[in-house]
Amino acid sequence: MKRGKPDFWLILITFALLGFGLIMVFSASYFKGYVDLQDSYYFFKKQLLFGLLGLVFFFVISNIPYQLYRKYVGIILIVSLLFLLSVLLFGEVRNGARRWINIGFMDFQPSELVKLGMIIYTASIMVKKQPVLDNFKRALMPPLIVIGLVASLLVMEPHFSATVIIIATCFIIIYCAGARLKHLSLLLLSGVPVLVLVMLTSDYRIERLHTLLNPLSNPNDEGYQIMQSLIAIGPGGLTGVGLGESIQKLAYLPEAHTDFIFSIISEELGFIGGSFVILLFILFIVRGVLIALQAPDQFGTLLGIGIVTIMAVEAIFNLGVVTAMLPVTGVPLPLISYGGTALIIKLIGLGILLNISRYRTRKEKTGKQPTVARPVQM
Repeated sequence: MKRGKPDFWLILITFALLGFGLIMVFSASYFKGYVDLQDSYYFFKKQLLFGLLGLVFFFVISNIPYQLYRKYVGIILIVSLLFLLSVLLFGEVRNGARRWINIGFMDFQPSELVKLGMIIYTASIMVKKQPVLDNFKRALMPPLIVIGLVASLLVMEPHFSATVIIIATCFIIIYCAGARLKHLSLLLLSGVPVLVLVMLTSDYRIERLHTLLNPLSNPNDEGYQIMQSLIAIGPGGLTGVGLGESIQKLAYLPEAHTDFIFSIISEELGFIGGSFVILLFILFIVRGVLIALQAPDQFGTLLGIGIVTIMAVEAIFNLGVVTAMLPVTGVPLPLISYGGTALIIKLIGLGILLNISRYRTRKEKTGKQPTVARPVQM
């Protein structure tokens, strides 16, 4: 395949999200850094370091042909499973969950790498299963077994939000690969009750669901974070109270620089600032889907769709949580929230998408249609 130039708009949107995120991480964290660590720039400096490291990966990965990942998909899958097992054996326990491994200069969260690994695996196997796609056992059972194994290991941490995100992303890849609607309906009918059962078997998840339905029922405990988030968003109005002028980040809103950074954005920059962030994600989704559809082969299309989907799903989850439309899940806002592992892995994923854009086929130049998944059959 002929290699071309990378997509300029994808680079621009990535830099816009990353740059805006750095500004807001500093604004949302300088008080916490000063009080807890006597360094107002502590979280900003770490996020800047993670961002620079992520950009190195972003541009290096953008020069590695994406077809290479399919060649080594078996190794990628095994490494992903080993990471999940290692976090269960050696991970640090925080707030009742074992999700992190300390590697010295940072706390590594293996589930973020596993998300990308599962996208590569699912895209690869669904291309391989195209000749037998009408056969449920031969086409869908192998990936479902692997997805189920990964989901089980994540639930054991427990990391329910990552489980739902991976399942949703893999399901969309399978759908785009051309799986029959009858098979997908059976998966939904069998899978949703299992997820609901897992959610209801944990007391803290039930509490979060109850808080979602009535945040005022327990405003000093489970409902505190949601209440403070809404208090931050409300006064923002059209233009906000001003950059750096948030009141809620002054020890009122927990995780103001991580999971609830959008609340601070809305408070300081108002409806205009919040809309700007949402618009950037919409532009990314549109551009990412276009790149995926123009990929020269089906693996590139499904891989691109998976990367776009996981960014979109995480953004929707985060925005739903901070606006009290979804229960608290601990999902950061991609490229915006503070967090080393999530930021670096997301930039690696975007580097893969950027590499796919180098090989895209364009009708006006080649006269050929891009290779896409076959139509969905009833």
